[in-house]
Amino acid sequence: MIRFVLASLWLAFVLFLGSAPFAAQETGRFILPVLQLAMPGTSAGQLQAIHMVIRKLAHITEYAVLALLWFKAFDLAGRSARTAAGAALSICLACAFADEVHQSTLPTRQGSARDFVIDAFGATAMLVVARGAPKTPGRRVRRAGAAAEPAD
Repeated sequence: MIRFVLASLWLAFVLFLGSAPFAAQETGRFILPVLQLAMPGTSAGQLQAIHMVIRKLAHITEYAVLALLWFKAFDLAGRSARTAAGAALSICLACAFADEVHQSTLPTRQGSARDFVIDAFGATAMLVVARGAPKTPGRRVRRAGAAAEPAD
């Protein structure tokens, strides 16, 4: 139950990050001066490009965490890894779509199909990793097929 609560809280946080206070103009007021201090002599255009890359990496990270939290919630609730991954991806895609639609209604934001694809990439990449991760000790192991008999 706690895993579903954590996943839901992270989903709410991701949607909050899509609101007006986190528009590029707003985050730029904080990030650009730090970048300028860290990289003196870098042109304003280059700093803006780095800021954009940081923002896109944040998209990937947000949705990777979202996917992992939902995957773990469904997986530990007894769903197969495939079902858990499908449910987690569906939630992530719905969240990304809702976020971009919401942003398209804000004067300081704009909805973006590119951002939706970036979000989907972050979620999908994490689910590929999570499904391939070794099982933790004490967890049920799903086996396909029969085990080989030892040779005499």
